[in-house]
Amino acid sequence: MIWTRNPISISVSPTTRVIGKRYYDLPGTIELMHRLWQESVVDGFEFQNLAEWDAAGPPRDEATKRLAAWEDSQRYKVGEIASLLNGTGLPILSVHANRDVGIYLCGGSERDIANGKTLIHESLSLAEEVSAQVCVFHLWDTWKEEFDPAFLRRILCEATAQHPGVKAAVENVPTRLTRSTPFDLVQQFEWITLDLQWAAMYDELDRFESVMDRVVNVHLRGRLEGKAWVLDDAPFGFYEALRLVRQEWGYRGLLTMEPGRLRDGNLESFVAAMACLAD
Repeated sequence: MIWTRNPISISVSPTTRVIGKRYYDLPGTIELMHRLWQESVVDGFEFQNLAEWDAAGPPRDEATKRLAAWEDSQRYKVGEIASLLNGTGLPILSVHANRDVGIYLCGGSERDIANGKTLIHESLSLAEEVSAQVCVFHLWDTWKEEFDPAFLRRILCEATAQHPGVKAAVENVPTRLTRSTPFDLVQQFEWITLDLQWAAMYDELDRFESVMDRVVNVHLRGRLEGKAWVLDDAPFGFYEALRLVRQEWGYRGLLTMEPGRLRDGNLESFVAAMACLAD
């Protein structure tokens, strides 16, 4: 499909809150997707391959916080998820890989690295099966002070060679790597996901202008206030950043809304705020 404007997507995992569903409730996620599609405020969806669905064990990120969710959640294999999503007939524009990929790859042991590689292939396979052209990765452990970016690049390149139809886009998640910022790391990869909240945290949004030809997904992060989006604790405003990326830099790729701190039952305000994102 050729777009004449930015396709507008929604990250469905955190958004289930607006219809009173838990983020790991897959049937609830699909219900939300149908309802938003009927409102005609999105062109498609970003679907997160949640660690809470993995039968191998509970999530490694925020382990204590996530354990209860993992214990409460059903388990799903990639093929089952793909079948359910394809059965909806709704467009999946991107897949967000299992959040634990980077934690495993930076774990140090051969077993951890093997698990990380498996999670990469599973998410790329899911993207292929649902015809998503982009797969988003958190490729490093945000708490690790030492790891080898070249090693991560090599692993990702080896994996993507087996899934040539999907762009593996590395997100500018926080890092504690010595003398490095998220931009320093993501610019080393072929494809990039620009997350506005992380760019705000490090005050390096302007640096991304030089790599916009490799950005294939922009995560719009914001808190819903009334019927508008607000980016807290940032050196720029939500709509200011949106104008910069879309109008001044001429970006015409995927815009994915990742809402934060949503409340149960505010679907009407959410839909109104999403409608305002269209060109």
